[in-house]
Amino acid sequence: MRIRNLTPDDLGSYRDLHRFALTEAPLAFVETPANDAARPDSVLRDLLARGEGWGAFEGERLVGKLVIDSLPYDCLAHTRWVHAVYLHPDARGSGAGASLMQTAIEHAVARGARRIALWVNERNAPARRMYERLGFVETGRVPGGIRVGDAYVDDVLMCLSVAP
Repeated sequence: MRIRNLTPDDLGSYRDLHRFALTEAPLAFVETPANDAARPDSVLRDLLARGEGWGAFEGERLVGKLVIDSLPYDCLAHTRWVHAVYLHPDARGSGAGASLMQTAIEHAVARGARRIALWVNERNAPARRMYERLGFVETGRVPGGIRVGDAYVDDVLMCLSVAP
């Protein structure tokens, strides 16, 4: 398994894996396939050009992805937000998810991050366990923050302190 920063050249692979993720694991995302279809490729291309996308590869095949970025405010620049995390079913249980997260976190710390934060659906137990193994702790939740069909589930905020 090879982990590396994604580039604009990876746009097609990223987009394909993301679209597969939205249908294979809809509870893991707040975005819908319709939202994704409406987003111009230029938005993803810019994200990848900024070095905010990371990928896990088996050979040349992208099997895992995440985005880690910060909000555009100086007072919040020390916190990096992880989102759009997905690991193809073929790669689950291989350690690729943890390696992908750890590599992205190390890169963020090298660029000045003091805290890593993410939101996760309370029903996504495998992801929550992985985040906990990496040292993330639950720091808050929005009761009923995510609508899933006709039901509402909690959105859980998890943080990792990486300050020296």
